[in-house]
Amino acid sequence: MNVHDVSKSELNPLFHHDIEKLNRRTSLAEGLPGRAYYDPAFYEAERKDIFAAGWVGVGFASDVPNAGDIVPVSVAGYELILVRQKDGSIKCYHNICRHRGMKLVKAKGNVRSIRCSYHCWTYGIDGGLLATPSIAGVNENRVDDFDYSDLSLVEVRSGQYFDIVFVNVDGKAIPLDDFIKPVRDRVEPVFDLSLVSPADPATGRGSRDFPVNWKIVLEGGIEDYHLPFVHKAFDHSKDYTSEIGGEVYSGFSSRRSLEEAQKRYATKATDGNALPFFPSMEESGVAHACILFIFPATILTCTPSYISASLQLPRGPELTHYTSRTYFIGDAATAPEYKKLRDENTIYWKQVLDEDDGPWREVQAMTRIREELNLPSRFSPHWEAALHNFQKTVAAKLPVTD
Repeated sequence: MNVHDVSKSELNPLFHHDIEKLNRRTSLAEGLPGRAYYDPAFYEAERKDIFAAGWVGVGFASDVPNAGDIVPVSVAGYELILVRQKDGSIKCYHNICRHRGMKLVKAKGNVRSIRCSYHCWTYGIDGGLLATPSIAGVNENRVDDFDYSDLSLVEVRSGQYFDIVFVNVDGKAIPLDDFIKPVRDRVEPVFDLSLVSPADPATGRGSRDFPVNWKIVLEGGIEDYHLPFVHKAFDHSKDYTSEIGGEVYSGFSSRRSLEEAQKRYATKATDGNALPFFPSMEESGVAHACILFIFPATILTCTPSYISASLQLPRGPELTHYTSRTYFIGDAATAPEYKKLRDENTIYWKQVLDEDDGPWREVQAMTRIREELNLPSRFSPHWEAALHNFQKTVAAKLPVTD
């Protein structure tokens, strides 16, 4: 048996008429049905055909900076461990003891070995099985006919782009470098990622649970249409372009003056101090912003003065764990003189999420009645072409029935 295999879903959560309506041009298309946001069978299909079958961002490399650093992560029912190796690489394992299936790691830490709390089977950070205490009787710690080399932790295919650790649970996706290339081609000519570094641990981090389907969280941020109606401090972007990268990413971009950008992205403090912009934008006087939603559930937000990465990790059909990290240019990441600005940036984005929380819950609450009434959702052709592309990508990965 290949322990890396994850069987494809045998469920058919979509009908051909759903696909036909979704694949119309944006102004005429109808969105995913209400059941897509709560139905356990639909979610099970997504687990197997989306979250196991492709590359999905699950954690941040900067959270495990030193050899032996370890952190558990959970995505769509898959319990995983990220561990920094002695050679500086990061490995990912299923968070499951090979003895009786106990969950091994429950909290972030630094370890020399990974020990199960149930019967003390112990593994190296390289995943190899090191010890099986008293397995053959009192102080008899080995069984002759066990093949210990065959009882290592099960490694999950993984890789890294920027600070984001991606995994491919079924091990069958294209190479990560190939998958992420359209993102690199879009982002890196404009935003020099080598100039940014993680904010100090006291700032630049966010984490919370939303009692909504993971797609509602993604769709809630993938357009600027709602800005002035939900976020009173924002105006509609006058220079707004949908970003559509096939099945790799959806999103949008905009351009503003430097002054407008400082207001939009909370980069200037009341005392007049300001976060530095990317040098190319300082020179041109034009501030670029680009937000890419890397399928299925990673958001890379590129602003004129910082980069933010966030993960929307499903914990069930109607529960999503959100976590984010922010990266600033040069000294702004850690220097004391920028601490107030880093703090204000964290508060700013928390307020944005607080304002989004209510509408997302209401949309989630209406999904069942929307399904009962067969009431379709629609798209703004100007603001929501990328949202439409995201939904089409979801549908393209799932089984369809007559």
